[in-house]
Amino acid sequence: MREVESSGTGMIEVLAGSWAGPDLDRMSVDWQHARGQIVAAGDALGAFGRRLQEEAQQQDDGSAAHAGAAAPHGVSAASAASPLAATVAAALPPPTDAGPDDHAREAEGARQDRGRTSVDRRGSSGEGSDGTDGGSPPPKGLGEPVPGTDLDEQPEPPKWSPPDQGAGEYDSEWASPKDFATKYAAEAGALALAGAWPDASRNLQHFLGNSGDPLEQDVDAMLEDVESFQAQVDTQTDQLAQEAVDQARADGITEPVTYPVNTPWAGHYLGEDESKNWFFATGGMSYNQTGQITVYPPETPGGPYRYETERTVNYRDQYNWDKGKGVDILGIEVTDAQLAELHRAGLAREYTMYGNSSPQTTSGEVS
Repeated sequence: MREVESSGTGMIEVLAGSWAGPDLDRMSVDWQHARGQIVAAGDALGAFGRRLQEEAQQQDDGSAAHAGAAAPHGVSAASAASPLAATVAAALPPPTDAGPDDHAREAEGARQDRGRTSVDRRGSSGEGSDGTDGGSPPPKGLGEPVPGTDLDEQPEPPKWSPPDQGAGEYDSEWASPKDFATKYAAEAGALALAGAWPDASRNLQHFLGNSGDPLEQDVDAMLEDVESFQAQVDTQTDQLAQEAVDQARADGITEPVTYPVNTPWAGHYLGEDESKNWFFATGGMSYNQTGQITVYPPETPGGPYRYETERTVNYRDQYNWDKGKGVDILGIEVTDAQLAELHRAGLAREYTMYGNSSPQTTSGEVS
């Protein structure tokens, strides 16, 4: 960090000898702001490293019994026993030339180790930064019934487009020294926060990776971690089941019938109070449900109707930085405006996030 600060200051001094005018003035002002951030980041990282070394040294004597245990790369078994050291160890890149996408794959593998997988799920994948393809769902989410207990073809989620324009046009502004300093700080922070907020870290790294490619999200984890999201899905499912039974009753069914389910996109906000990880990973997003509801006629005259549902929860969002979503990285506040500026400066790129859950099933009776 100190070398970067020294080199940048020297560059400005050289330019000042042969260049004058408003462009140099602007660059000088930007550099002075960036210089302060670089120095502060260097000091914070230095203090953080010294603290980690002191903590590891303190634990060396008491951890001899566990010296043979496996530890993360570059960290002793003693320091890995510390929560602080473990967090840093989880954030450190492996001893290769791995980039942000490599760390993203590591984070995906960690989630799969918890029993979650993003493969073999129904629902379409991301198509691009401007949204995803799809058709038009029935107005209330239920299609026309078919005889029997299965559909010939499962519905695909509707077409989705981002609800806003994000930060603006990509690579439309000059990238200043301040923008580069913001990106360096954000990259360091994304790695440092990987242990505590794995999905937020992964998504930020992908943003800074600057490809703009769509990125799949772990919707099963999202539903598990954010109770209000699962509750909203459950409420919608109960309403759909009631509507299916009401229609079957009105039609006077005598054999099982199955209704396609394909709901319009609805919104939900994954708040910071429920999950900081998902708040910074996505925040406000869109979801729909696709699948089927089978309704069975009463087994006895006047008896209850029985229903069974099988659905997939599909997710869409555009990764961008909203107002009020700045983060504190090693004591340095990086604002939403600074991160949004990286998109316009061509140093990072917004992208579409997509995903779908494992099938969810419910059953019940309606009198």
